[in-house]
Amino acid sequence: MDLQWLAPLGGFLGVLGGGIAWLINRADKKRESREAAVIQTLKDRIEELKAQLSRVTRRLNQRTRAGDRWREQLVENHIKPDPEAWPEDDDE
Repeated sequence: MDLQWLAPLGGFLGVLGGGIAWLINRADKKRESREAAVIQTLKDRIEELKAQLSRVTRRLNQRTRAGDRWREQLVENHIKPDPEAWPEDDDE
């Protein structure tokens, strides 16, 4: 039996396997770069939302403090505020 075909077949299979491995690695690198971009985008969006929440909370606290001062002025001048007590938030 002639086994001369084994060497070229082994070489061909090695080249074929190397090409397949290169293609798989290339696809993995593209996927990883897309995942990294998505993760960074989500982190940036989280920071934007945290900043927005901080601004809204600060504004709400300013309005609540102003309302407290107005209410105290009414009580000091013997004016009965309506409602007599601050309403509770249903969301909490």
